[in-house]
Amino acid sequence: MCQRELFLHFIKISFCSYSLFGQVDIIGDQNFDINVDGSLASLPLFSNQSIYTLPDDITRAVIVIHGQNRNADDYYNSIYSAAFSTEELTETLVIAPQFLTTTDINFWELSNSVVFWSNTTSWTGGNLSNSTSDHPRDYDISSFSVMDSLVSYLLHNVPYLEKVIIVGNSAGGQFVNRYAAGSDQNGQGKIEYIISAPSHFLYLDENRLEDYTRPFVWITPDGCSNYNDYRYGLYDLNNYMSLTGVDSIKARYSRRKIKYLIGGEDVYGTTDCSSMAQGDNRFLRSIVYYNYMQFIFGPSIRNNQKIAVVPDLAHNHDTMFNSDCGKYAIFGSGDCEQLEDPLPPDAQFFVNVNSGNYPMEVTFIDQSIDGTFSIEQLLWSIDSETVASNNSIQYTFDQPGSYDVELIAMDLMGMTDTVHYPSLILIDTLYGDVNWDASVTQSDAEMILDYSCGDDILDNLQQASGDVSTNGILTSFDAALIYKYLSGQINQLPFYDGEEQNASGLLYADQAISGDGQIVTIPVYLTSPDNVLSFDISMSYDPSQLSFGTINSSSLSEQGFNLKSSFQNGHMVVSGAGSLPVNNDILLFNLYFIVSYSESDQITLRSNNIVFNESNSMQEFSVSITDNLKVDKPIGPENFHIVSNYPNPFNASTLVKYILPASGKVQASIVDIRGQLVKSLFNDIQESGEKAIRWNGFNDKGKKVPSGIYFFTIQNNAKRHIKKVTYVQ
Repeated sequence: MCQRELFLHFIKISFCSYSLFGQVDIIGDQNFDINVDGSLASLPLFSNQSIYTLPDDITRAVIVIHGQNRNADDYYNSIYSAAFSTEELTETLVIAPQFLTTTDINFWELSNSVVFWSNTTSWTGGNLSNSTSDHPRDYDISSFSVMDSLVSYLLHNVPYLEKVIIVGNSAGGQFVNRYAAGSDQNGQGKIEYIISAPSHFLYLDENRLEDYTRPFVWITPDGCSNYNDYRYGLYDLNNYMSLTGVDSIKARYSRRKIKYLIGGEDVYGTTDCSSMAQGDNRFLRSIVYYNYMQFIFGPSIRNNQKIAVVPDLAHNHDTMFNSDCGKYAIFGSGDCEQLEDPLPPDAQFFVNVNSGNYPMEVTFIDQSIDGTFSIEQLLWSIDSETVASNNSIQYTFDQPGSYDVELIAMDLMGMTDTVHYPSLILIDTLYGDVNWDASVTQSDAEMILDYSCGDDILDNLQQASGDVSTNGILTSFDAALIYKYLSGQINQLPFYDGEEQNASGLLYADQAISGDGQIVTIPVYLTSPDNVLSFDISMSYDPSQLSFGTINSSSLSEQGFNLKSSFQNGHMVVSGAGSLPVNNDILLFNLYFIVSYSESDQITLRSNNIVFNESNSMQEFSVSITDNLKVDKPIGPENFHIVSNYPNPFNASTLVKYILPASGKVQASIVDIRGQLVKSLFNDIQESGEKAIRWNGFNDKGKKVPSGIYFFTIQNNAKRHIKKVTYVQ
């Protein structure tokens, strides 16, 4: 070891103090020469060995890249000191290249072979060197090409070289980050990279962190148009990186052996929007970038790339390189658990209660243990819901069921541990509570009836809770049992009694008679009923012949039955249930349709399924509608008929014109879709001839009727005609 090297290590050489980014205090005492198309380019550097007379016993080369101040001597001294303290110096070649700027060339009046760059940042991204009128150069070369040449020289001229460590701090960290992505130097696996405390990183796609809330969400940020330009991303690459190409940049970076170092108190950094898109400060940007690597390449990237946080350190390269983790990263000496074999967190929790009735509040008490890095986020998965927290949580279960619970503990660097307990929480079923309000009410029975007739959808858990007869299916009989429970006839749900479920009865309906375009009323009777607490009746019909179907059942309502129905595409379902059984003949309901015979004089409704309680009835039931009012005579002045109504649809009023062939009693009225009287328009004697009646949309009570379809009905002697009118408010 020469005396000068010891002097450099132990004494800080400084010719003068200078302002930030002024000229450097000292120029490297050696030059590394590169032939660029026949021209000589010389890069100043510091080294503990003569660069062109290297001894054979060198096994490790450490190339340390300075920050924006280009103070390569300081960086050399820091690495030298670390090597000396680890007793690795005799086998280590320390090189500190110096990437000078125009300011340095001006001040030191260096020869025209010395390579330099235009400013303090262009060299960090591999940009081409500079040439000015005052300092002309016959060449330009990328700073990354300079590094390629230096690395290649070492690999070919140091016979026992085992490792080439390229380490950079701050702006030097930026250099190493980008060089690792762009360089094609492989070195047969000998090259390793150490990226220490850069102000920003090279991202490999357009995504950035949305905010520092885990689990991290990666988005394309707004408000910073150049956030992904090179040196921050892969837009607008320079010459060196363009030759590599985007796909190769990503592939190469995923294969690199990289260690990231950051101070735990390094909370400052560049504040341009492109940097801020990566995080608020250097510490967060390093943490986010390491998590980003796992987002891009998956958790296996941790096999090649590791990270260490040096506690209580702000932004100081010397302290960083001489820390335990710094020396371990560079020389493999000492201990640094963060870089050796970091332990993931250990996810653990217990609960204060795990079974009961809903709504039940459960406290999930976190007992997770930090691994090498602190736990930053807990993700609780309860059934299908995910809850993020930093500690214990409370969760309310408001539905019955068996619930799996999973906890994922995620640490600062994205390592996780998962604990999963199947069927940990058991919430008892409250039978009959279909709407999950923790009580059994009439609305639960109504929901079952809506489901039975096809007007509502219930999930599997609701169906199971509503199945109070415990036969495995949900029917209107379950609604009847709820009504019985609410009326005090049975004491608890679920309820099973085989005798209670048995029921029988016969449906009956007279043949219906209706003219074309008229409303037909079809009364459906239940005869010889026995213990009918509920029914489900399905009927089919041709929707081109029957339309606007509705239903009414005043008789059943008076007996305490609730009725639900649905009409869809020629299929009708009626479901009813009550707390008291029907044991006497009764009018079940009236059906109302508008008739259209088209080419047939008879229309038929047929039942394809009849269920009383939960007993299927094998009877066949149908209703026929016949056009006995059809008139074969042509319409003319001598025949009673409706001529027209205008406007239709109407808003203010509509005028209906009709012809009376002879004087006589005339009754005119408006009825609704159910055939119920809305407005009596005329009831008196009229002379023969063409007549007209106006309706203004008011009912017999003097109130406006709702928008909808109504029917103008006029009867003269024994003949009746109907005209559909549409009222729109």
